[in-house]
Amino acid sequence: MIVLHRQLEVPAELHGEMIVLKFLAAGKRIGFLLLVVAGLLCSACSNVQVSLPGQGKEVIFQEEFVQGHTANWMLEGDGSGSAVIVPEQLLIELNAPNLVQYATLAEPIFDDFILEVDARLVDGSQTSTYGVLFRMQSPQEFYRFEITGDGMYLLERHDATGSRFQFSDDWRDHVAINQGLNAVNILKVVADGPNIAVYVNDTLLEEVADEGYTEGNIALDAGTFDGAGSQVSFDNLFVYDPNR
Repeated sequence: MIVLHRQLEVPAELHGEMIVLKFLAAGKRIGFLLLVVAGLLCSACSNVQVSLPGQGKEVIFQEEFVQGHTANWMLEGDGSGSAVIVPEQLLIELNAPNLVQYATLAEPIFDDFILEVDARLVDGSQTSTYGVLFRMQSPQEFYRFEITGDGMYLLERHDATGSRFQFSDDWRDHVAINQGLNAVNILKVVADGPNIAVYVNDTLLEEVADEGYTEGNIALDAGTFDGAGSQVSFDNLFVYDPNR
């Protein structure tokens, strides 16, 4: 059993290049034919517009964790785990196995939103987890989007009874997740009505529809399994209105 500490239970890439075709006649060089593939590719690609969630949307909240200018974060801790704001980052540190520590943004309350945050595993086992809790109703009721240092992810709903509903069978691996210590991953959650989508580094991992919770707080969290210690850093948190 994993204890939540403020704390919940966690049971051929194409590179543009110049091609040179060389012709010889009677042992003498006649000339070179240059085909500039890079220019052709870039010209074609420049006409393609790709829209990602959050692009061009109105920012309704942002946090860069500048000391003295931060929002109302609920920071708690003891000898087994803590969440603190240090210069330009929220740092969560865990000193025990099977533990999750989180920091909750007391206000505002969000219903529909697009959230992005930079996150990285600073120290600890590669199986250590970190992510976002959202639409929190209470310490027992929320959605949880989590990744690990070794490239796994999970999306689940926690209910008041203490039960958990996992939208996928279990932890899944994905190549879009940057692995290892100090590897930055951009976590993104899109919650629009009952529709929820989660991304890493602008790559869609999973889409679900669920009407369990329609609004609530957001929180940032980190967790351990068998590894006794972990440090996770968060920075550059932005929340957008998906409809404006």
